[in-house]
Amino acid sequence: MPKSKRVSPPAEGRKRLRLGLHQPLLDLIVTGKLKGGEKLNEVRLSKKLQVSRTPLREALLRLEREGLVRSDLRRGFTVEPLSAKEVREIYPLLAHLECMAVRNSAGFLSPVIPELERINRAFAGARTPERARELDTRWHETLMSQSRNSRLSAIVANLRLAIRRYEHFYMAEAKLIPASAAQHEQIISALRRNDMDSAVPVLEQNYTFGMRVLLRKMGEE
Repeated sequence: MPKSKRVSPPAEGRKRLRLGLHQPLLDLIVTGKLKGGEKLNEVRLSKKLQVSRTPLREALLRLEREGLVRSDLRRGFTVEPLSAKEVREIYPLLAHLECMAVRNSAGFLSPVIPELERINRAFAGARTPERARELDTRWHETLMSQSRNSRLSAIVANLRLAIRRYEHFYMAEAKLIPASAAQHEQIISALRRNDMDSAVPVLEQNYTFGMRVLLRKMGEE
């Protein structure tokens, strides 16, 4: 009896499958379960995720566009190592743009102050790097939520995606979380007074502090 040919899923189905693979692969990289410099075994990954290699490769190509993996004709896909150069490039830029957005949002931030306080309390008590990173991201997104400049907000959102692995690496040192939460509280206190001249420097310090800690953890001065 002739073997039946395997029918490929429709284009829309393949797209959903590819998008569905992106998050679990991203989680494996962000949490360090797939380590920087590690060569990805596509056969093993496809079995682990219970998918064929075609949608897996498409999802990996998306991660390559996002700067998280690289591809080579001979070696296949490899996880990009953490880079001190990337930290030095992204953190000051992100700090500058978020400070600009917050300063331009003066007068519109009071409605989100209770939510910033609630998130920060949860952040201060976070017990895992995953939870701490999630809450820290939510806090900064809430702070940005009143920006009237949609292009600026989109740029900041993309830069925050680029630092996911670094934020997880930072949050893995539990004693650093209270320091970040204290900086958040100083920003909130200044926002209550509508004192942008105090809030903005502390927000910049929040990023500078994180950058310096990361560089130290990566063996850089």
